[in-house]
Amino acid sequence: MMKKINQTFFRGLIVVLPITLTFYLLYWASAKAEGLFGSVVLWAVGQEFYWPGTGIVLTLLFIFLVGLLAHSYLTGRIFSWFMKKLEEFPLIKVIYNPLKDLMALLPGRSDRETHQSVVLIEYGGVKVMGLVTRDHLEELPGTNLISVYVPFSYMLGGLTLLVEKEKVQKIDIPVDQAIKLQVTAWIKAKK
Repeated sequence: MMKKINQTFFRGLIVVLPITLTFYLLYWASAKAEGLFGSVVLWAVGQEFYWPGTGIVLTLLFIFLVGLLAHSYLTGRIFSWFMKKLEEFPLIKVIYNPLKDLMALLPGRSDRETHQSVVLIEYGGVKVMGLVTRDHLEELPGTNLISVYVPFSYMLGGLTLLVEKEKVQKIDIPVDQAIKLQVTAWIKAKK
């Protein structure tokens, strides 16, 4: 009887937990976005013209505007200069550089220096799936190595392997789908 109760409880937990965490993260992100610009709008226009959600809308517009400015020639150069200066500060670069590199893994970015591809490689006698992050390593002249990033399940780290080009097998899977499969330990069901 107790075993049946435990099974039913965990079945319910499997359904409730992902939904609850998803909505909580969306709520948290919305509250942070509202807090970012909402108080400024409230101060500028007063309570009678303020409506909840203005901060979220302005945050999204701000991010879009920064994207437009970063794509422009003049402001893009200013942003590049500013980002290079950020990379020089000791404490800031420890946080900023890894985050910037992580963002380079996102699919759909047009300013990547190389086109990412999904590959299979042999590692420790088994096949693992990874992303080619660089297909030429000028830091190691005379080698035929490429860098392959293998994310761990649930994005709890990852491993960067330097592999000979001819030892990788390209597979025809979109990068975003490969990342989803990898970080969910291939548990994700087919749609």
